[in-house]
Amino acid sequence: MKFLRIFCVAVALAVPPLTSHAHGGEDHGNAPAPAPVASAAPRAQAQSEDFELVAEVQGQGQALVLFLDRFDSNAPVVGAQVEVDGGGPPTMAAETAPGVYRVAAGPWTQPGRHALTVSVQAGDTADLLSATLDVPAAAAAAPAAPLAVGSPATTKRSFWALAGALALAALGGFTWLRRRTSTSS
Repeated sequence: MKFLRIFCVAVALAVPPLTSHAHGGEDHGNAPAPAPVASAAPRAQAQSEDFELVAEVQGQGQALVLFLDRFDSNAPVVGAQVEVDGGGPPTMAAETAPGVYRVAAGPWTQPGRHALTVSVQAGDTADLLSATLDVPAAAAAAPAAPLAVGSPATTKRSFWALAGALALAALGGFTWLRRRTSTSS
């Protein structure tokens, strides 16, 4: 019986380090700072009394997509003539959906800061919108980060280590009890 108690205490002392993890934003070492996360796509915004515009580089630099809506109602501007000037010759945008206009690749899809001037003619309303589009250089592939404590992979590993320790404890206890009953008879 003394052996069983010692074995259970040893298992109980070994289990907490397998399942414990950091919490609450406390500093638990000298881990490197995480790399900043870039936004999904470079964007520029502009607005006037009549229009709101969001310009976004899409398709890995293949096109500039413009989302155009009315400033007062947020309704998409349909059937407008939209012209983009960004350092090269002015280019007309084609409407692909209500309020969505697309321009093929131009100098504004290359890495760097680009001053965009967008001319909008919608019905009897005309306006010029200015925005600055900042297209970052392609980021180098980051090395794989080590598994974080509390991540699904480390939690799964801890679970199986705990299950294995409990299975060994049960097997050891069963063997000890079986040996003890066989020597008593």
